[in-house]
Amino acid sequence: MLQHSIYTRYLAKPGRGKALIEILMKANNIVADAEGCQLHIINQDTENDDHIWVTELWDTLEDHAISLTLDGAKEWVVEASHILAAPPEQIILKAVAGKGVEAYV
Repeated sequence: MLQHSIYTRYLAKPGRGKALIEILMKANNIVADAEGCQLHIINQDTENDDHIWVTELWDTLEDHAISLTLDGAKEWVVEASHILAAPPEQIILKAVAGKGVEAYV
């Protein structure tokens, strides 16, 4: 099965990184148990506390899309939008090897 890694960078308004992390923790509580979610990690940049990265591993991109329709998902997206300095940047990759990644064939 081909899994997908998703890396999303969020830029919070100055001094709002901690608030953004709290909102993203709400998102984590929603998607962590979603079908197809193998990994969901919230990361804070070591040099700028207002730069937050979310690392995800999904069985399919469809599973990820469905997770954004779960109860509470729209609310955290709206809440986060008020403290973002810029739109989130997302990178989607094919996961091909490594711990926790299913064999790539």
